[in-house]
Amino acid sequence: MSSPRELFLFDSEQLHALAAADTVRQGLAWFKENRVTGVSQEESHLWAEVEDANGELFGNEVWFDADGEMHIQCACGADTQHVCAHVIAALYAHASHSGEQALMGATETAIEWRVKRGRTEVKVEPVGDTVWFGAWKAGSITTDKHFTHSYRVNIRSLAQRSNHCTCPDFATNQLGTCKHIEGVLHKISKRRDYSKLKKQPAPLSYVYLNWDAPQPPVITLQRTPEMDEGLRSLCAGYFDEAGLFKQPLPDGFFRFAAAVQDRVDLDVGEDAQGYARRLAERASQQLRAQDIRAQIEASGGHLPRIKAKLYPYQVAGVAFLAANGRALLADDMGLGKTLQAIAAAGWLYRTAQAKKVLVVCPASLKQQWAREIEKFAGLPVQIVQGGPEARSVQYRRGDGFYILNYELVLRDLSVINSVLSPDLLILDEAQRIKNWQTKIATAVKRVESRYAFVLSGTPLENRLEDLYSLMQVVDPHVLGPLWRYFADFHITDERGKVLGYRNLSALRQRLALVMLRRDRRLVSDQLPRRIEQRLDVAMTDAQRGLHDAAVQAAGQLARLMKRRPLTPSEQNRFMSALQQARMACNAAGLVDKETEGSPKLDELENLIQDCVCNPVSRRWCFRSGH
Repeated sequence: MSSPRELFLFDSEQLHALAAADTVRQGLAWFKENRVTGVSQEESHLWAEVEDANGELFGNEVWFDADGEMHIQCACGADTQHVCAHVIAALYAHASHSGEQALMGATETAIEWRVKRGRTEVKVEPVGDTVWFGAWKAGSITTDKHFTHSYRVNIRSLAQRSNHCTCPDFATNQLGTCKHIEGVLHKISKRRDYSKLKKQPAPLSYVYLNWDAPQPPVITLQRTPEMDEGLRSLCAGYFDEAGLFKQPLPDGFFRFAAAVQDRVDLDVGEDAQGYARRLAERASQQLRAQDIRAQIEASGGHLPRIKAKLYPYQVAGVAFLAANGRALLADDMGLGKTLQAIAAAGWLYRTAQAKKVLVVCPASLKQQWAREIEKFAGLPVQIVQGGPEARSVQYRRGDGFYILNYELVLRDLSVINSVLSPDLLILDEAQRIKNWQTKIATAVKRVESRYAFVLSGTPLENRLEDLYSLMQVVDPHVLGPLWRYFADFHITDERGKVLGYRNLSALRQRLALVMLRRDRRLVSDQLPRRIEQRLDVAMTDAQRGLHDAAVQAAGQLARLMKRRPLTPSEQNRFMSALQQARMACNAAGLVDKETEGSPKLDELENLIQDCVCNPVSRRWCFRSGH
């Protein structure tokens, strides 16, 4: 008999039996947006409140009677015959909370999370007449119509983590499973003959990337009892008795793959092949990087066809970007990240066939990027703008730089990948994608390019998670999967709330391969002399009143945020209050739209008048570069 908590745990098929597909997708979206609050349960009753897209709260209740019949009521008017998205969101929230109560290690928690999502968020179907072993098709239930994807799952075992999926999460999570694999396994487990199937060995031997070994990852051979003697003898030269690959990587694996490429009685997994290729690419990239760095640094600041004399630290930055191919440049504002990126892009344009460069930046910086590319590199520039038809023509202009704002990536992703097919992606002000859950961040990370430069003066402001999101564009393998990143570098309480950070020196060592950060103190001896003077300008009474009221409103929401996640409308009010406090410091009229004047503008007027009219001050201004 099910426990009271298990009464309300529904898998994907059960949820779709309750409500229409669109309703399930909407409920899942509201749950992921933290719109569900006040989830509670008493025996066979479940209560919750759900905020809809308009900010209105709807209370709902789900309960089972003595005969086991389920009943539903919601403030929106839905009932058992017409299950609404509010109830679906509440059921998702309940399932999530039930998992948080289990005390597991990081690996077990990460796997359990994917098992749970596989039950409720994935639809699967076999490819051909597959019973269990072989290819399956799996797709996520989502409201995101821009990115509807299905993936190919290859099931090799029902008892161990040796299966494969083509999704991005499987490629980087280091678990040997994902929600799509778990969705397929859940589907198979509902067969009547599952207990019999689980005992069956795979119909043929296979090679896979093993993350469950003592020192993962290890390329592993899973032998079957019916394995041909000739094949067994061949594999013995490459694998030990436990099935672990024993030859040097990657060359030894390439020899093995060539030796068995024509055999139909052995499946060499895509995961094992991809791992060997990454090792080979990493080794060749290191050799190529040394050569590129030596050539650029030997130029003495005068790069071919770059119409600017670079400072030594800028030469080092250009060498770092061009040599790595995919890197994060995190210099302080004013140190010339744009020039370094243009120079490195020009180098790859002329030496590495990176003929199409896609620059993604805020809309306000598009013209500035175009001017600086023409000024410093003299290469063709196309600012992408206008309607869909005009943009489609612009993407076909040929080699050179293409400049567009972040919002257009969301609209034009398919055209960017299929028509433009950029060789190099440059992200300016990349902190715009620090929240990986936004649609724009998702779109940017799906732009396919061989090279990528990520530029940000603030790669880390408040949370290490922000840095993780940026690194997903550069190289998702550097920081590893998110679950391990949290376990290695975060201090959390028993509920998973982040209390602090640890092992930061180890984190810096990992990032040093692909991230370059310099502040003004490190390069001050290479910069022109600058004089700084700080002037404190007092606020008026009107400014002070508006500022303090906004800070008080933000403080109330901040205290609430310590107890539970804010709903979307509460998050908007929190950000609005902070913005109003900041605006009030500049001028009261920016907030109340009535008060005229600004103490800062008055002080600026005095400074300008002093610089223009006073000869001594004028000479000081010119010398200081102000």
